This record gives sequence, C-alpha cells and structure tokens, in this order.
Amino acid sequence: MRHFLLCCFFICSITGFAQQTNTPVKVTKQEWDKLDKVFVALIDALVNNNTAAFNKLAYPVIDCIDCVGTPEFNNRGYFVTRDVFYLNIATNFTKSPVYKAVAKRGYTFSAILLKGYRPKYLPDDYPEDLTLYEVWIPTYLANELSKGHPGTSHAFQFVKINGEFKLFGMTSIP
Repeated sequence: MRHFLLCCFFICSITGFAQQTNTPVKVTKQEWDKLDKVFVALIDALVNNNTAAFNKLAYPVIDCIDCVGTPEFNNRGYFVTRDVFYLNIATNFTKSPVYKAVAKRGYTFSAILLKGYRPKYLPDDYPEDLTLYEVWIPTYLANELSKGHPGTSHAFQFVKINGEFKLFGMTSIP
C-alpha cells in the first residue's frame, strides 16, 4: 500500500511539473525481469566503480534534479551528461542512503506513459509520448530520518531504446 501511495504522489507531482497526462503502462513479466537485470547490473557498476559498465547501461543524457553541477534546466527536467551523473552518484555510493535502502528494503517497479512529453535528447524515432520504467527505493520511512519527516523514496528511471533499457533519470519524493 505504501508503494502505491508513493507512486500516486509521484504521478501527481509530475503532472504538476510538466503538465502532461500520465497513463499507467502494462508491462509483461519478461520486461520486468529484463529491467530487474539491468537495474542489478547498474547497482553493481556503481558499487564496483565500473564506469565502462555504467556507460553501457545509461543513456548519454540523464534527467537528475538531485545532481550537483550545471544541468541544462528547462520546464521539462534537469539534464546532465551521464559522466556528471556518475560523478554525483557513484562517489561513495555504498555509503549513500539510497544504496543502504536498496540493501535493506529492496525495491519495486512501476511504469507510466507521459503523454505529450518527449525530451529533445531522445532519438528522433522515439515516440512523442515518454514511457518511464521506474525502480523505486523507499530511502527513508516516515519518522525514520527525524520525527515528523514524511519519508523519502528515490527512483531510477529507465527508457527503452531499441529494445534495451537505459537509465534516463533519477528522481525523489517528496
């Protein structure tokens, strides 16, 4: 139930930010299994500081509101190169709250279709509607970080390009 509420909150927050219509996406078990393998490989690349493996799994431009640096911001997101993303996330990744939460609590999947939203960085033949495949991690539960804190979740967001999942973004709520 907690993950359902987090997903609902996330959908509402994106709707307010980008002002598009979101639709849940039906995903097959085989697709979820494939995404799971890509996500585990991504975490392994971050844990082992394997830049080459990370680069194979990540799209060249990543939407990351939490990244430090000089992102290209527009009303469609905060885009940084995968190199900047890697520098922000991989450094001391095993000491990060996100990694600790993955190891302790695991993760869940969701997918949404963002109608009328297509970042300019995607290939020319990508559809006009963006499908995000998300891996959600409950980073902090309510009151865990401090009394009255509502809790925080992070999501690694993937797109499917030529049948392959590629890391395309990272977000958090609230």
